Formats: sequence, structure tokens, C-alpha cells
Amino acid sequence: MDVLGLQAFIQIAESGSFRRAAMAMNLSQTALSHRIKKLEADIGLKLFQRTTRTLALTRAGQDFFPKARDMMARLGALYEDLRIEGRKAHERVTFGCLGSLGELYLPRVLRIFRKQNPDTQVVIYDEHAAMLSERVAAGEAQFALTILGTQRWAEKQRVLYEEDFVAAVPADHVLADRSHLTWSDLAGHSLARISTTTSHGVILSESLADVADQLNWRYDVQRTYMAGTLVLAGLAITVLPRAAIPVSDRVRVIPISNPTVKRTVGIISQEGVPLPPKAMQLHRILLREIAQAQKEQR
Repeated sequence: MDVLGLQAFIQIAESGSFRRAAMAMNLSQTALSHRIKKLEADIGLKLFQRTTRTLALTRAGQDFFPKARDMMARLGALYEDLRIEGRKAHERVTFGCLGSLGELYLPRVLRIFRKQNPDTQVVIYDEHAAMLSERVAAGEAQFALTILGTQRWAEKQRVLYEEDFVAAVPADHVLADRSHLTWSDLAGHSLARISTTTSHGVILSESLADVADQLNWRYDVQRTYMAGTLVLAGLAITVLPRAAIPVSDRVRVIPISNPTVKRTVGIISQEGVPLPPKAMQLHRILLREIAQAQKEQR
């Protein structure tokens, strides 16, 4: 569609003069004439009847004028809507974060970000790793703090650290006083596991193929929070990344090995798509706070 030609046509029809239209559009009359000639050539119809003294719309021009004006008005409204949406996007950050990682890092990170950006809206997708990957791929989340290893090929990954899975044991359990456990030690005890439809569940399932038959997974849950709740209630032992285990004097955290199971924590974003300024600012704060937290743990 020849938008420049349409603008010229509407301006001339409204002003009734090439000279006045050229002045209103800050163009030379020659440039304006070129635009009209190109438009008429594109549509194959004459829109103006010109003599040395008069200018009038042809019948085709008369029919086309209200439609062209309406078309340009709707295009202008659509453009303005997009501009408003663009401004809102610059004032909003959308990112994803695995629940257990969010509980660990986000309160401090978001307090810092809000102090620096009090009017910026922050949208947080606190979902499992596969869904976070989909959010990033679709552009709904600008980046995500998650478990690496289940992402799409078109996503950029930044490894931050590795974290061991450990046993969370009720404080009054017979194994609670142990300083170290193996998976064989858990045989015969009630266990709660994260479903194999989640990234944590997949990691455990793939790592424990040799000992799976020895374990009594009495409870199968979808979220780490529920697994921790069952431990707090004294109903089961669970095995989770250390950061996902609730801090309580009713829970003992015990290293577990043979095999040792780990998860890799990192940040994903769309490959080749730079983060907007506000998202980049939040991204940097998150990286800094995670680095500081890891340093304090050493």
C-alpha cells in the first residue's frame, strides 16, 4: 500500500490545492505531483482532473476519498495503539523463575530493582522448567532463571552453578541423626518424589535407574513445596535440591550419594534477541545477587 501517496491524495482533496497541500506537508509541488502520479499509476485510475485554473476530483477520486480518509484514520489509530503498547513494554519486565530459586533470590533482587525503578511493572512466571522454556521461546518471558538441560536449540544459556540434591528427613525419623546417606539407606522408607513430568523428576529418574526398584515412592507430587510439606508433616523423606528444602527445626538436611545427583542452574533467553534496558537491569541485579550468595556459601 502506498501510504505516502494516500497521504498526499487526502491532503490535496481536503485543501483543494496542490500548492496548499505541498505547504502543509512541507514538500515541493514537484515532489507532491510525483506522489500522486505514482499512486494513480499503482491503482490504474485518475484521481484528479486538473486545468491551469481548476482542480477537481474525478468520479473515481470522489468515491475513493472517504474510503482513503477512513483507511488512514484507522491506520493512524492502529499505529498509536502500537506506540502505547511499546511504551508499556518499556515500562514492564517479564521473566520466569523456578519456584525454589525464586524463594531463594527474588525477595532481595526485587527490592533492589523496585527501589531503582518504582514505576516499572514486573511480571513473574513461576512455573516448571519446561513451561519457562516455552515462555522464553514465545517471547512472553524476556529471560528465565531455571534448570538447564531441557531448553530449545534456539535459546541462549548461561550456566550459573551446580547444586546437589540432598535428603530432607523429618527430625524425628530414624535416619535423622545420620551425617550422610546413600540411596540404598532409603530402601523401605516412605518417600515423596517430584513427578517425572517435571524437570526435577526427570533428573532423578535418569540418575537413579540402577536403584529405582529399591525405593518406595509412596507420594508423587508436582511441586517441591508439596514435597517439603510432607516432610514437615513427618509423612515422608524427599530428595530435592538444597535450595528447595524448607528451613525448619523439624527437617534435617543430609547429603546423599551413590549416585550423587545434581542440577545445573542458569539463565535462558532468546538467542540473538537483546534484552530491553529494564530487563537487562533486572538481569544484572539477579546475576550479582546470585554470585554474592554463592560466594557466601563457600
